[in-house]
Amino acid sequence: MNIGVDFRMGGVRHGGIGRYAFELLKAELEQDRTDRFFVFYNGNVAKEDLDLLNQYLNVELVRTSARHYSFAEQTSFLRVLNNAPVDVVHFPNFNHPILYKKPFVVTIHDMVHERLSGHKKSRWPQFKAYQMEMRHAVMSSRAIIVPSEFSSKEVLGYYPGAEGKIKIIHEGVTLEEQTPEYMEKVKEQFLLHRPYFLFVGTLERKKNISMLARGFDHLIEKYNLNVDLVFAGKTDLHYPEEKQKVLSVKHKDHIVFTGFVEDKVLAALYGGAHAYVNASLHEGFGLPGVEAMHFGLPLAVSNTPVFNEIYDDAAVYFDATDVVDIAEKLRLLAQDKQFYELRQDKSLARSRFFDWEQAVRETLSVLHESSGLPEAIPVVTDLVLET
Repeated sequence: MNIGVDFRMGGVRHGGIGRYAFELLKAELEQDRTDRFFVFYNGNVAKEDLDLLNQYLNVELVRTSARHYSFAEQTSFLRVLNNAPVDVVHFPNFNHPILYKKPFVVTIHDMVHERLSGHKKSRWPQFKAYQMEMRHAVMSSRAIIVPSEFSSKEVLGYYPGAEGKIKIIHEGVTLEEQTPEYMEKVKEQFLLHRPYFLFVGTLERKKNISMLARGFDHLIEKYNLNVDLVFAGKTDLHYPEEKQKVLSVKHKDHIVFTGFVEDKVLAALYGGAHAYVNASLHEGFGLPGVEAMHFGLPLAVSNTPVFNEIYDDAAVYFDATDVVDIAEKLRLLAQDKQFYELRQDKSLARSRFFDWEQAVRETLSVLHESSGLPEAIPVVTDLVLET
């Protein structure tokens, strides 16, 4: 079978969706040597990511100039897809050409734009375009992949007609532990001379990083703890004010921004952290927390349905709108050794529930079923595709 993959947002540099698309595709290529994958990419995809994918014999890289969320996505990218001999296409996010008529599967991570539209979709035409594209993705796709039970309920809350099409497939972790020497090198690189709490993610509005910083500031002010708070992730260009809000706290000298970091550095930051923290207001899964559990880190996170579902008893939960509650839950992990060690054990145990190999098996099953083909078709070679 020929499987199309929309990789225009692929790669860890694109954040959550990019990491999902990249790790899933890599794992698919490792496990599936029978199907042929047509990977559609544009200039936003890093060369090193393309070089890695190109090592696999069953990959056809197809370039397009269309950016995601653009007019070209609906026109020139549509032509590229129509010219490709694919049996089914997987769009790793809701955005896709709405005039595409062949079988496709879409992953919907969350419905955050319905609740927190933010700067990206604050204008009426943009929001209506988002709604049109989301509705078409839900109603016209052969299947919908979601990362959690929470996301499934959320999609059905807006689109009850999607019942029966949704498949819950959890994400996994590929980061590897680093040597103590390398972890020390990374700590020195970012001047991390104190124990630190770690947040990982793009610095955008829904992450609620300013409240997390205020809670952390209250922790230091009230208990005089000698700890840092590290934000590992790029600044979203749509939300530059979020970083400035963080820097407005009194004890800003205890806050460190690393910017975007490569996987090896990220793994070292996880390995050297005291605990993982996240005050996000809305998520569909929460992959960084799963990564943190893989490294045995206790978690202190927002008391939200999806975090309760995914992290279970590996985390302590706080009210993400309450500075005092945030500070008290961080204090538990900072000062209560018995509580901390119990959360460590729970974290490692919970991490075993999340595995890319299992995710790939389930995803490929959905794609095969959605193609409508009774069996795989012969491999197609020597193709020239219009872009």
